[in-house]
Amino acid sequence: MFKFVIGVERQFVTIAVTAVVILSLGSSAVFGADDIKKIKRLVARVQLELSQIKENSLNSAQEQLAVLEPQNEKIETLEGNNRKLTEKISALELKIALLEENLEKYQSKSSSAQLSELNKLATVFALVSVGDVNSIEPIVLELVNKGNNVQKDLLILLLAETQKNQGLLQQSLGYYGALISDYPKSPYLNRSIFEASKLLGELGHPEEQKSMLQALKESDGPYGEQARKILE
Repeated sequence: MFKFVIGVERQFVTIAVTAVVILSLGSSAVFGADDIKKIKRLVARVQLELSQIKENSLNSAQEQLAVLEPQNEKIETLEGNNRKLTEKISALELKIALLEENLEKYQSKSSSAQLSELNKLATVFALVSVGDVNSIEPIVLELVNKGNNVQKDLLILLLAETQKNQGLLQQSLGYYGALISDYPKSPYLNRSIFEASKLLGELGHPEEQKSMLQALKESDGPYGEQARKILE
């Protein structure tokens, strides 16, 4: 299963590096429709591989669970591996959402400032894809604070997720909190509340965790459902 994830990450590196190369020519060449199409085709390829990952991981999990059913310890290990795979898929989907959202904006615009922002965004994706997440924070914060053509709540979510994956729970909680307070209408609000509640629990703040879950329990969707189950 993990071979599929590695393949997707390599494809995403290709997307990001391609975007950087194309945009680095922005001062001397026109960023045309053909360039946009090339990047969008790469995005489509990654999306296809993501769907294959999901299908194969589900089939593999079902087959292995059937074999390992009497062996609880092995089942727990398998479930843990599946959770890690799900997190990888979620992270890749987040990167794709960021890239697609900005490609739509830049498809009809081509000012140097906008191209500069897309160049920085592509650099962020390349750094994340090769595991150099420590270098992305200042670039992302600059885009959030000064950018005019980026989806800022999604960038903050990216920071929160990468910090969490590095084990920097307090920093991750701070970014989830920023998204919750600064972007109350964000489509990622419920996700951020739920993830923040989990971090509060891990950091030893059960009352604050319960308060966050209480705020989420009436919500529709998967995060509201998970909050209700935890509170039962």
